[in-house]
Parts: sequence; structure tokens; C-alpha cells
Amino acid sequence: MEAVDPSGPRHRAGTGSPRNGGPGDADRTNATSGFEKIENVPVYSQSAIIPAHSTLDGSSNPPYEEKEVHNPDPIVPESAEITKDIHLDTALQLVTKTLDITDDPTENPYTLRAFVIGLGLSAFGAVLAEIFYFRPQTIGVSTTFLVILSFCLGELTLLIPRVNGFTRFLNPGPFNQKEHVFIVIMASTAATCALGTEQLAAQALYFNEEPNPASAIFMLFSSQCIGYGLLSVMRRAFVYPTKFLWPTALPLAAIFQSMHLHKDLAKKRLHIFWFACLGIAVWELVPQYFFPTTIGISVFCLANPNSELFTYLFGGANGNEGMGFLSWCMDLTYITSTPLFLPLNTLVNQLIGYIGCVILTVSAYYANLWNAQTFPFLAQTLFQANGSDYDQLQILGKNNEVDPELLKAYGLPWFATSQALSLMVFNIGITAAIVHVLIWEWDDIKFVFDPLRPAQLMRRLRNLLHPDTWKFWRNDNDHVDTYPGTAGDPHFAAMRAYPEAPTWWYNATLIISVVIGLICCYQQETGLPWWAFFIAVGLGWLLTIFSAAMSGIVGFAFAPTTAIQMIGGYLVPRRPVANMMFTLYGSNSVAQAIGMLGDLKLAQYAKLPPRATFASQIIGTCVGAIFNWVMMNSIVANQREVLLQVEPTNQWSGQNVQTYNAQAITWGGAGNEIFGRNGVYWMVPMGLLFGLFVPLPFWIGHRFWPQLRLDYINTFIIATWLGWLSVGINSSLLVYFLVGFLVQFYLRKYHPVPFAKWNLTVAAAISGGVAIVSFILTFAVFGGAGNEHRFPHWWGNPHGNADHCKYMNGQ
Repeated sequence: MEAVDPSGPRHRAGTGSPRNGGPGDADRTNATSGFEKIENVPVYSQSAIIPAHSTLDGSSNPPYEEKEVHNPDPIVPESAEITKDIHLDTALQLVTKTLDITDDPTENPYTLRAFVIGLGLSAFGAVLAEIFYFRPQTIGVSTTFLVILSFCLGELTLLIPRVNGFTRFLNPGPFNQKEHVFIVIMASTAATCALGTEQLAAQALYFNEEPNPASAIFMLFSSQCIGYGLLSVMRRAFVYPTKFLWPTALPLAAIFQSMHLHKDLAKKRLHIFWFACLGIAVWELVPQYFFPTTIGISVFCLANPNSELFTYLFGGANGNEGMGFLSWCMDLTYITSTPLFLPLNTLVNQLIGYIGCVILTVSAYYANLWNAQTFPFLAQTLFQANGSDYDQLQILGKNNEVDPELLKAYGLPWFATSQALSLMVFNIGITAAIVHVLIWEWDDIKFVFDPLRPAQLMRRLRNLLHPDTWKFWRNDNDHVDTYPGTAGDPHFAAMRAYPEAPTWWYNATLIISVVIGLICCYQQETGLPWWAFFIAVGLGWLLTIFSAAMSGIVGFAFAPTTAIQMIGGYLVPRRPVANMMFTLYGSNSVAQAIGMLGDLKLAQYAKLPPRATFASQIIGTCVGAIFNWVMMNSIVANQREVLLQVEPTNQWSGQNVQTYNAQAITWGGAGNEIFGRNGVYWMVPMGLLFGLFVPLPFWIGHRFWPQLRLDYINTFIIATWLGWLSVGINSSLLVYFLVGFLVQFYLRKYHPVPFAKWNLTVAAAISGGVAIVSFILTFAVFGGAGNEHRFPHWWGNPHGNADHCKYMNGQ
């Protein structure tokens, strides 16, 4: 559901770029990174995020020591007066004191208005997400905004007079919480940019091939749903236990309850929301259309607009311009609401990585690492050794395979050094995240591997030989009432009143998705063999375990895209399109699985029946895939030239597709020559090895000197942010960190009551105002429908870079 990015707020899990979202609301799989000590603050927001290996009070005991609790502490519902004396010392106290545990089983989520509103918002969100994906700084559609909007639409149906059967069908009575959650899960599932559209865009832009519509849409269905099929066992491991809080679900659950259980508070919040949302929407016309210089005001560039160094270091108002160091951004499109969510400790880890990224990238460029000065300072495309654009069609033979002779004659492709560095440090972050889970959380995840034990496999084989087990729809064990880690949890106990979504539903989803995916692989002549396809799916299952362990406890996930691309390149060499398909089914499945696990936990907090959650996920995914595909085709057709440029405009950018294509060509087409032992970029895959050791010194140090609090160092966040500025508009980071520290340190510590009451409302207003204006301007003036109407040039809307830094034209 609502999410902030795994590595911070910028990465959309599943893409080819280590950083694609803006410090903004990446969606669904992106989750709040890091952890934070809670100091008697009555939170029902993402501030309730803690170390994976610490208790809520900050001590260094095993995470959330489970206790048999038969009489939980009295509930303090959101409607109660918020004071500073509430203690949240255990996970159970957190989910009972900050969330209402009551439930009304008579509420029906399956109403006509729920389906109509859900489908409508799914279409709207999917279109908006695809638009945002082709912006110079990719952001996500805020789930909080969808919560507010769906609530308003649901309440509007109450104006329909209930005079006969038909009108009662349209207005079945009060808009209830289960309907609301059903709608939002459906809409937020659709409001993402499917990774498959990135692949289709790359094929259209760089390979001059477009699969037929039916094959393309079915490929999207398959790749988006396959992750759901991996969860038949994992939901019991990562959703049911109280320890797995899924921190990003807590504020959403609190918002739903405040709207439906406490109407007075809801009315106040809606007034604040609409006032702030409309104000932000009006203001956003200024930086986005009339006065783009406000995207990044750089005093240094204004003082010396002819300096190359100043452009690279201080410029950042245009895509791929520079580091944006000390630039002042006034465009909430790029700042967004993320710093309102992230805990202080996460911001500190990000800040360490950010400063390191500036030093590392600028130093590497002027040290001419990997011939850095031959290529643009920031770029995601491929280049020839002399710095000119790399025409990949020159090395492709039949079936879009890389021909070794043509490759030798034309030469190997090169990266911009900033891009190569980002790939290396992101690889470090991937394995650092895995090691983090293994050394801190192994006892909690090891039973997930039990089905792979020989004894378990033999037992399952014997069961298959017994005729009674063939009626799989009658032999589901999901009716079990007790699971490890659920003792004393009233939320879990309340959900036992509803039938669980049978395991065979998940298994059937997996089988159908696999079959469709295999058919699409061969129908589109991608070159990916069946055995490699199954390896990709298996890797997705394995990596989902580690990602779910982190997301469920500390609120951040990782996207293993680069590692998946590397493995695919070695398994199926010389076939870039096959590498894209391998990446799609190996990486995107992780993102989708994490999204569904978070939705299941939200449903547990909000008491939405599991079968309704499953249905809303599948419906939203399918609707979203269709509208993603339609919008992607429109943007690629109307903005083709801009999407192929190294330095895009500040409205449209093909940076994500460029990165995805570049890695497919390098890993999938010439991986051994480029990244092998004798390759120029041999250090990039070595990052996976380095990452295995990065967390260990802090873990060992914490064992011997716990007073140093080395457990607060998150090497995954730091490593990922070391490559954070390699793409996009970077002028927002100064304001991003200032807002984050102001809210998470000053406001939360010294004014916890307004922080707890209004923080999420203001965050939703920011996301809503930005989303509305971006949607309108995209179609009205930015060429989303084919006709572009630019505001006349003046000092605040100059030719070249918006911040008046020297325009390098890609160099």
C-alpha cells in the first residue's frame, strides 16, 4: 500500500535503475526505510518504525520478544484525547493502543459502489502512475490521496435518495470501512507502473518491435500476478505474526478507522486536507508551468553561470544535470510528502549516503575513472569509446541477438561513470540487505524453507499418491486457528471470523501466470528458454523471503533488479530481450509479492475478509495493467524523440527506459566482455561480493560494544544512497532533508500532539495537490495528448537549464 521507497523514497522496485522515484511517494513495494526509537509518542503513523533487532524501547533485546498475553492493555482509540504519556513497549501494545480492535462482521465490502469507485480510481491511478514514470523524477501515486478521494466519492453516494430497489442498490447505506479498504487496495494496486510496460517501451524505442496488443497485455497480467502466487506459505510467516507489523500499513489503518469510527475527527481532517490540497495545487502551477527556475534555485550557478564544475556540483533542476548540492527547491513534485513519513534515523542514514554520493561521483569524474570525462557527467544510455551515442542496432543479428563479430567490429558499449558507480553500490546494497536479514532475523524466517527439506518433500510426494488429496479445494488447511507468533493478538483473532483465501487460489494464480508467461516468451520470440524462465521465478520466490522479512519488521524492502539482470546475462548470453524477460519475472515478482503481503496486513488491521483482499488485488492488477499499456503507447508515440535524449526536458524523460535497455544490452548482450574478469566494469558485479561483508563489522561491533548503538547503522540504505544522484532531478535534496529533520526531530519531539494528529493529513494533501495538477498539466499543456503548449520563455523559464547553470548538452 502506501509506501516510501526501500532505499529511501526514490526507488521503484523492479526497475532497471537504482533510483527512479523522486524523494516522493513511490508506491506499494516501496516502504519506509530504517528504524527509530519511540519515546512515548502516541503514534499511529509511520513513526512507529524500529530496528529489526531492537525492542520498541530501543533496547538491544531480540526483536519483539513474544509473550503470552491474555489481557492486553486497554485500547486507546484514535478518538481519545492524545497525550504524551502513552507507552509503546511491545509490538502487541503498539497495534492495540494505536488501532481499534473492534469489528462489525455484518459490514459488506461487495457493494456496487465499491466496485464502481474502485474500478474508476484504478483506471485513474494507473494512467497517473504511467505519466509519472516518464517524468524526469519518477514519483508514485500516493495511497493516502486515494484513501481521501475514495472516501469523498463514497460519501457522495449517500446523497442518492433511497426510494426504491434500484436507488437502494446504488446507495446501500452508510459507506463502511470494509468497502473503503476494498476500494483502496484495488486502486493502489492498479496505481503503479507495471515493469512490463518498461520492457515494452524499450522494445519500441530501441529494438523497433512491438508485440501485438493481446500478447503484450497478457504478458502484463502474468508478470503482475505471478508474485501473488508465491505467497501461499509466506502469508502465514510474514502477515499473521504480531511481530511483523508492516509499519507502512499502520498509518493507513489509522486513517480508515478515523474516517469510519470517529466522524468528528474525520471531518476536521478532511477540512485541513482540502484546504492544503487546493493551496498546493494552485502553487504547483508556478514551478511546473510559469516559473520553472523555482524547481532548483542555485546561488552558485547564478553567480557563475559559465562554470562546468558548478553545473555538475550545484546544478540539478533539469534531468541529468548535476548533483543539485545546496540547491533550493520549491516544487513539491520532487520534495513531496516522503520526509514527513521517514523516521529520523533513516534520514540520517540517507544523509550519510547522500554526502558520500556527491563526493564519490564528482571525484570519480574529475579523476577520469573509466574514462569518465569522455562521457556525460550523468547519463543512462550507452556510448561508444569516443563518447558518441551507441547504436545498438549495429551489433544485433537475427532475432535481436548480439552477434559477436558485429560487436567486435563496432566496439563494446560504455557507461557514464556515474551510472557504473551506481550499479556497483546498488549491488553492494542488495547483498548487504540479505546478510542483514540472515544475521538478525534467521530464527524468524528459517521455517519458510521447511517445504524444501527432504523429509517434507517425501511427505508431500506420499500425499500426492493418496486419492483424498486430489480434491485440493477440500483439503486446504487454512482453517487452522492458531499460528506461531499470534498469541494474544486481537486483530488476528478477529480475522478468524472470516474464511481464509484458500491456498489453492494462490497456487492456481501461480500456475496460470507461469503458463501465460511461458506462452508470451515464445510467442514474442524473446529468446528466453523455458528452463531460464523457471529459474527467474524461483529467484523471485527466494528473494521475496528476505525482502518480506525486512518490510514486515523495519518497513523497507530492496529491489534485486541488478542482480537478476546479471544472473540472466550469464544464463542466457547474447540475448538482450531475453534478459529483459528474465528480469521481468525474477524482479517484478518480488515487488508484487511485497505489495500483496502489505495489503494482507492492512486488511488484518482493518478487518477486511482475506478473500475480499485477494479479489481486490487481482481486479486492480488487471485493470491497472490495461491502462498502463494504453498510456505507455500514447507517451512513447507522442514523445519519442524526447525519451531518446540524454538530457531530457523538465517534463518528460526516458531515463528509466534508457537504464533498463542499457543494462539489457550490457548484461544480456555482452556481459562477459564488459563485466567479466577482463572487462572494464568488472568491479560492478563484485559489488555483490563486497556487500556480503559490509554489515558484519557493525554487527560484530554491536555484539561487543552495544553502547555504541552500531545497530542503528543501516548499510543497505547508505550503500544505495551512494548511487542515488546518478539520474534525474536532484535539486530537491536540501529541502527534502530540512523538512524531514524539522518534522521528525523538532515537531515530533517537541510537539507530538499536532504531529500525531495532522502529519498524515498534510502528507496526503501534498500528494493530492501534486497529483491533480500534474495530471491536468500533462494533458493540457505538456503534450500527453499530443499537443504541447509551453509557457513563453522569460528569465524564470529560460532556454537550457532552469536553474541558469551552464547547459552542457549532455556533456
